[in-house]
Amino acid sequence: MIKSTRTAAMTVLMLLLFLLPVTSIYADGNLLQNPGFEEGGEDAPSNWTKDMWISGDNSGILSIQSDEVHSGSKAAVIENIEPNHLKWVQTIKATPDSYYKISGWIKVVSTAGEGMGANILAVGVGGGYPNVTDTAGEWQYLEYIGQTGPKQKEFGIGASLGGYSSLIQGKAYFDDLSVEKLDAAPEGANVISLDSAAVSQDAGGKKADTPHKVSPTKMLLISALFSVFFAVLYTKAFRSEKLMKQPENVYSKWLSIAIGVAFILRVWIGLTAQGYQNDMNTFIAWGQRMVDLGPGKFYEEGYFADYPPGYLYILYILSFIRGVFGFAHGSGGENLLFKLPAIISDLVLGFFIFKMSRKKLGSGIAFGLTLLFLFNPAVLVNSAAWGQADSFFLIFLLLSIHGAANKKFVQSAILFVLATLIKPQSLIFTPVLLFAFYHHRAWKQLGFGALYGLGIFGLLAAPFFWNNGGLVSLINLYKSTLSSYPYSSVNAFNLYALTDPMWSSLDLTWLGITYRVWGFIFILVAVAIATFYSFKKDRLDLSKSYFIGMALIVVVFVLGTKMHERYMFPAVILCMFTYIASRDRRFLSLFLGFSLTQYINVAYTLTHLNAGVNPGADGIVLVTSIANLSLLLYMFYIGYDVYVRGGVKPLPAPPTPEEKYEEDLKVVEQIRPHQKGGRLSDEV
Repeated sequence: MIKSTRTAAMTVLMLLLFLLPVTSIYADGNLLQNPGFEEGGEDAPSNWTKDMWISGDNSGILSIQSDEVHSGSKAAVIENIEPNHLKWVQTIKATPDSYYKISGWIKVVSTAGEGMGANILAVGVGGGYPNVTDTAGEWQYLEYIGQTGPKQKEFGIGASLGGYSSLIQGKAYFDDLSVEKLDAAPEGANVISLDSAAVSQDAGGKKADTPHKVSPTKMLLISALFSVFFAVLYTKAFRSEKLMKQPENVYSKWLSIAIGVAFILRVWIGLTAQGYQNDMNTFIAWGQRMVDLGPGKFYEEGYFADYPPGYLYILYILSFIRGVFGFAHGSGGENLLFKLPAIISDLVLGFFIFKMSRKKLGSGIAFGLTLLFLFNPAVLVNSAAWGQADSFFLIFLLLSIHGAANKKFVQSAILFVLATLIKPQSLIFTPVLLFAFYHHRAWKQLGFGALYGLGIFGLLAAPFFWNNGGLVSLINLYKSTLSSYPYSSVNAFNLYALTDPMWSSLDLTWLGITYRVWGFIFILVAVAIATFYSFKKDRLDLSKSYFIGMALIVVVFVLGTKMHERYMFPAVILCMFTYIASRDRRFLSLFLGFSLTQYINVAYTLTHLNAGVNPGADGIVLVTSIANLSLLLYMFYIGYDVYVRGGVKPLPAPPTPEEKYEEDLKVVEQIRPHQKGGRLSDEV
């Protein structure tokens, strides 16, 4: 009996051993291959590939080691020697509209900087997943839930240190990563979209025509067409008495048609242009986080968010609308929805141009200037194509400078605070307001403006920071945002695109001085130049506030460090308002130059980023950088001539009847009888 029982037990045990795997480093249901980095060599673990934002051994190292492991005998290690974003990446097959649990173990050795820490990246997704910058010397478990798009059949997962638009220094280990398919998302889970390859779709549901080849042909053609459009307005339309002196109701009708056409054009671009998907995904993730958690938990430690609270309110409204209408992630409706604030802001700015210039220049010139802005490729690519919010913040900044120029100091201060609440880059224009207040000794208005402005600022920021670090956390947010991207040029075609490759560390030297010091020097130069123009000649003339603002942003962009490709965008409209205030036609030529270089810089960068690379030091980059330097010098010359020497060159007036008669006479005199057989013929 005992022998029979023993035999049966041994049989069952053998069957179990046969049915169960002998040993496995894979979690049950884990879709990742080699999740513990056990297979393969130190530089090439099986099924994993390296991905580096800034390449080179001096920038960072990805390797496999055996000294620190969570389980097994190996683990992955990432070391960012300088602020960078490095990752081990693996692509897995997926099921559309499905949920996945993504998890793993991370041990952070050190981090330095304000960027995103160690994380398990959903490749191509700007944010939303957890990350850590300090694990206190222990292995820490991270987990989040992701969802694939309606047509998504694969997605990438990466062991990552840093993030998109969030570079950091440091060292971290990764082990036992896992991706498991779920039947449904756990109740209350914050679900992150995994659809990194989402492209815009048109109303008919067809796949959008998205750019992937880095070719300048289309970009140069659009630049040429806009130049021709500008030339026709400048040389013909602005000198046509018939066009410039139409009744007011005609211009109002034309303005409505122009704004309608501009809106339709932007909707079409918004639906068909891919935009920068990392930015779009980040906006979408932030908006959904606002809906799910509210403002009080938005800036939790370890979550990447480098925008101040101002625009987050807009993203909250957009995400709420997306939920009401049920837009799927990656759909044309969602893509267009998150571009709408910038698109509408373009139209508002165009209306401002018409309204603020028609009294001074006449409705005909005002309408022409509006057309030059509404159909400007630099404006179109920034908002409708890229999907960025620069036009939105520019409304508040422009109205603030306009208020200062017209001595509405309290209004100017309030609007400036709101602009700063949306984009920290507004702080570049601080001297414009300070000079205006100083010259008119408007200390009382300054006090009221500061009181009201800071009150509104605190009211809007309080929900985010009241129970989340208070004023200290708010200040740290601005400090980290302004100190991010420690590189000579972040895809800005400026001086540093000519000295070294873009994305060079600030600690590298040029002419014996580090880029970090050059950055500080040229900030001081920008302020000194602004001071010169403000204090020279008529100090009380605040109409030059637009020029001072333009000079600040152009100097900082062309000569300063850490500049992004889009940061000179305000110069385009400020140049136009400088022309409106001064009536010097040379500012229109400068407007054309800045429009073209800004368009080329943004469009060329966008095409490269969507192809997965950064622009290199090719002919387009070098020529555009030289053009920006030339425009900077030309701006100084015009400014000196207008605001120091008082020389103004207005647009040529429409031809007088006498001039028309002389032109017709010259044409007639050029007509000669046709010679036939060596003799003059009577035949015409």
